[in-house]
Amino acid sequence: MPEQKIKGTPLSQGISYGRSFLYEAIPFTKRSVEIRKEDVEKELVRFKKALKKTKESLEKLKESVKRRLGDEKAGIIEAHILMLEDPMFVDNIETTIKEGNSAEDAVFLTTMKIKSMFEEIPDPYLRERAADVEDVGSRLYRNLIGAKDLFLLDVREPLIVVAKDLAPSELIAISENNVVGLVLSQGGPTSHTAIIAKSLNLPTVSGIEMSLIPENCFLIVDGTKGEVVVNPSQSTLACARAKIEKLRREQREALSLKDLPAVTLDGLKVELWGNIAHPNEAGDVLSFGGSGIGLFRTEFLFMNRNDPPNEDEQFKAYRKTLSDMSPYPVVIRTMDAGGDKEIPYLNIPKEDNPFLGYRALRIGLTEEHLLLTQIRALLRSSSFGNLYIMFPMVSSIWEVRKAKDLIQKATCQLEKEGINYGTFKVGIMIEIPSAAIMAEELAKEVDFFSLGTNDLTQYTLAVDRGNAKVSRWYDHLHPAVLRLVAMTSQATKKQGIELGICGEMASDPLALPFLLGLGLDELSMSPSAIPKIKRLVRKFRADTARRIAQKVLSMREANEIRKYLEEAISQL
Repeated sequence: MPEQKIKGTPLSQGISYGRSFLYEAIPFTKRSVEIRKEDVEKELVRFKKALKKTKESLEKLKESVKRRLGDEKAGIIEAHILMLEDPMFVDNIETTIKEGNSAEDAVFLTTMKIKSMFEEIPDPYLRERAADVEDVGSRLYRNLIGAKDLFLLDVREPLIVVAKDLAPSELIAISENNVVGLVLSQGGPTSHTAIIAKSLNLPTVSGIEMSLIPENCFLIVDGTKGEVVVNPSQSTLACARAKIEKLRREQREALSLKDLPAVTLDGLKVELWGNIAHPNEAGDVLSFGGSGIGLFRTEFLFMNRNDPPNEDEQFKAYRKTLSDMSPYPVVIRTMDAGGDKEIPYLNIPKEDNPFLGYRALRIGLTEEHLLLTQIRALLRSSSFGNLYIMFPMVSSIWEVRKAKDLIQKATCQLEKEGINYGTFKVGIMIEIPSAAIMAEELAKEVDFFSLGTNDLTQYTLAVDRGNAKVSRWYDHLHPAVLRLVAMTSQATKKQGIELGICGEMASDPLALPFLLGLGLDELSMSPSAIPKIKRLVRKFRADTARRIAQKVLSMREANEIRKYLEEAISQL
């Protein structure tokens, strides 16, 4: 079979090669086995044993994930464990068994019933949870029929797993084996699978039908270009090997620079900070050579529980993070719930368009007691480090002023109560086009901006970033997005406030010369991406980056911009 190149959607950067392994999931289906009345108790016992085994295997998996990937990713597995303990799930299965169905059929019927309920919910975050329900149900089903929990065992040669889709728990499980890349039919850039693949440094491409790839053939997966090469020629393979070796050299070089500052060849310094979701992740930022935290996503403190964390709970989390990072800055974003982050006890009404609805600061300004409690905890923690308080989802000046009023109210309360607090800065995220357009006026109200380019891209281009069907329209290098970023930069320069970025663009090597050329003060990203970006910063000249940024702003097409930036990076 001759060499064939197939174009897909890039999910996780990098290049790898190996033999294809076509993974067909065990059919999760109704077996239509009726149970005699006298055997019902035996089926209930079988179900309870499988339930116990499934929970135990997920607990082990959770610990493995926590150790290798951190608390945020472990939270995905924790949610699966909680589902196995949900009375609605368990009681429904037991009731279905008592109605004369086998344990396997009862698990299937209950799973599909609950999954369909989730799929009918307008909220995109809850719709995505339908896949989690099926993941849990099928895992329980496999344990009932005696299938092996990990489907790849004793693998000795590098494999590229080809699948329609992989559940997060399946992906984490196979990562323990010799899997070097993924080719998927489904999955968008912000899916759980994509997030985990990036954490595992697994080159991944989606949007490619399994039928196009034969079993046990040689593949090259280019997760940067979004390309899969089937049966590559010797020259193509040699080229891929050279690229992989180059990437490895760059990674080794990048790690060797972790204790050095991110300074261009002509002396411009830029701060490289890390994004975290839990206080325990602060150490990762330091270990990868970061000089601060540019985004602490506090909403994860509010999730997977039945009521909001109280002031003391929040204070302890913020104090630990600030103390661990001191004297480096820590940007703590107030709760960004709603949109794709569901917090059930907030009773947010179901909306047709939740990303444009009741979320983030809009909740805080409506449920003032929630935001005031969080602000009090933040102010109390400010004595323990370098605190930056950041408000998300700002679209108008009045919102900023109202949020600042709550800070003033909190300071008055603490002073009356004789509680000490330290100094802090106040800023906002620029993630709505109206905020970028009004940046000069908003800059008069705060100490700093941070560009949230994930949502800024989504809102500017009218593209749901969680929808794989429109993923090719989602591009943070679109000229409209870049011009809004430049407009924001000009406003901060004029008003003399700090400007950072905490979206995916911060860790994109192609975007780096543009961001350097605009003179951003800090770039915040996944901690593991810091060495790679630091290495590139130290190879650039600031004056060259400024020329590149000006040239980019004159371009009209994202493809033209991408090609130009690729050429600029290749010349380093």
